[in-house]
Amino acid sequence: MNIHRILAIMRKCLNPRNPYIFFAVLGPLLFAAIFQLIFGIWQTRPKIAIYEGGDQVIVGELEGREVADLLVAGSAEEVTGLVEDKKADVGVVFSEEAKEKLEAGERAPVDLYVNGESLAKSRAIALAAITGAVRAVSPGVPQIQFEQVKLGEEKALSLMDMFLPFMVIYIILLGGLMLTASFIVNEKEKRTFAALLVTPATLTEILVAFGTVGIIVSLAMGMILIVLTIGFSQPLLMLIVFVLGSFLGAEWGLIFGLISKDQTVFVAYIKAFGIFLVAPALFIIFPSWPQWIAKIFPTYYIANPIFRISIYGEGWSELGWQVLVLAGFVLVFLIPIAAFTLRWGRSAKTGPLTVTS
Repeated sequence: MNIHRILAIMRKCLNPRNPYIFFAVLGPLLFAAIFQLIFGIWQTRPKIAIYEGGDQVIVGELEGREVADLLVAGSAEEVTGLVEDKKADVGVVFSEEAKEKLEAGERAPVDLYVNGESLAKSRAIALAAITGAVRAVSPGVPQIQFEQVKLGEEKALSLMDMFLPFMVIYIILLGGLMLTASFIVNEKEKRTFAALLVTPATLTEILVAFGTVGIIVSLAMGMILIVLTIGFSQPLLMLIVFVLGSFLGAEWGLIFGLISKDQTVFVAYIKAFGIFLVAPALFIIFPSWPQWIAKIFPTYYIANPIFRISIYGEGWSELGWQVLVLAGFVLVFLIPIAAFTLRWGRSAKTGPLTVTS
């Protein structure tokens, strides 16, 4: 494959007249604007309950940072009470003994209490603020050992939380699937696909270019949406899920584009299969439903990890197997794409380029 030819085709794809590009780019920004207006989530700051024995140096440092609302407690028991009563997202206790060890540059266990209904974003901000404050007052301190204790029941879902799985699937489908498919279908309708194959560009290079644009747009807008709404938790894991999800969406886009002779047929396919792509989101937000049904659908392994990371702060240990399943789907769907590419390659050599929908 020639990278220069692929880049040239990719530039050709970015035609502002393509309505799918318009929706793929503006859709996430519109979602973010709606959430800001309705939920005011950009103004939300985590609440930290803190008890500090001796001089209040860590409290003073946290107050100076102004990244969280502080609830200064008079005892460790008051900290746990504030967290259990859901008045604080995170509670932390710095005993005088722990502070002496930290000031001496020694490791010291610090009790960290987590409200079961707090957002992963709030926990991450609170933890970063606490760690930064401790390092500011004790620069020589080694890595802090937080002993996390979860208080209260698991987070009850808000309306915003319920929208998240649908948003993730929407971004993957609109950017990865529909945008990629639109490139192929547009070339068919304009009868320029055969003309592309007359150029030095190969069919593989054309499909790689179309798919890459879909992947980039889907990945970029998905990450932007998460940053502007929920916020990052486990950024590496979240990035991997979005990359794999964007790849899978682009693969589906190539398949739908190859089997659709025009926009009408393509839209009909989306209407027919769209419910199966979005259905797992319903099972994610209603865990009492039979979850084995949702696990049949590939989109479950895109939306559920993002949902569990963002809302509950889960990581590799809980979600690693789902990421592997998602990677497996990405590999599996390469097979029909390879078959279609081989079929179209033969058609291009023997006669007019056609495909049966």
